[in-house]
Amino acid sequence: MVNKSLVKLIDEALLPATILIVTKMASLFVVSYLLNLDFTVKMATFLKILPTVHFVNPQDYILAENYSNMAMFLVSALGCAFVLVRAHFFHQSHIHPSLQTKLISLNLESLIAPSYHLYHQATIWLLFLWLTTGFLILSTILGITYAPISLVAFIITANFSWVLTIDIQKEVEITRETL
Repeated sequence: MVNKSLVKLIDEALLPATILIVTKMASLFVVSYLLNLDFTVKMATFLKILPTVHFVNPQDYILAENYSNMAMFLVSALGCAFVLVRAHFFHQSHIHPSLQTKLISLNLESLIAPSYHLYHQATIWLLFLWLTTGFLILSTILGITYAPISLVAFIITANFSWVLTIDIQKEVEITRETL
């Protein structure tokens, strides 16, 4: 059972990790382009696959880094929010019967998800959200990211964790009642 869950977690982590890396890099380039920030891209020195971006002055780097950090956090928060909405409203074990009937009549029953799938997705997205928040806090300590960004990220992440905890408590209560 543990091996199966571990494989499922790894499987669920591939898409969010790819999305976050692409978001970070794309937003860095888009912000640099839109704000006319001078930068150069050099061939990889780290792992020989990821290019390095060098800015002419530190202020341009900090500005571009803050916007790309916000974009990465927003994408992570949106992914997590999507999974949490599914867990709260479209969870197979506690979906409201009238909503389930409506979804079936609209041929949208694929939105209803079982606990096994939802909790693995929620764990991965929440983990990436906490990692992103930790990265933002570390960047704030190092003087790269503005403190309000990290503070808002921490508050949002803590609230998302709380929402998932409520859903897990609801699932535990349902399981106890059926036993």
